[in-house]
Amino acid sequence: MATTMRLRPAIGPQRTSETVPLAGPEPIYQELVREWQSAGRLVPGHDDEEWDTLTGPPS
Repeated sequence: MATTMRLRPAIGPQRTSETVPLAGPEPIYQELVREWQSAGRLVPGHDDEEWDTLTGPPS
C-alpha cells in the first residue's frame, strides 16, 4: 500500500517577496552613533580608518 502526502495551502495571510522599505535609522541608533563617535569608539556600518590602514597595501 503506497502512502502519499498531499500538501494543502496554508491558511491565513500569505507572505510575498515584497518588503516595506524602512524610513531610516531609528533615532536611538542615531544618538548612539553620535555618542560612540565622539568617544572614539567603532560604529557598526561605518569605516574603521585604523583597520583600513592595517589591512591595506603597504605604504
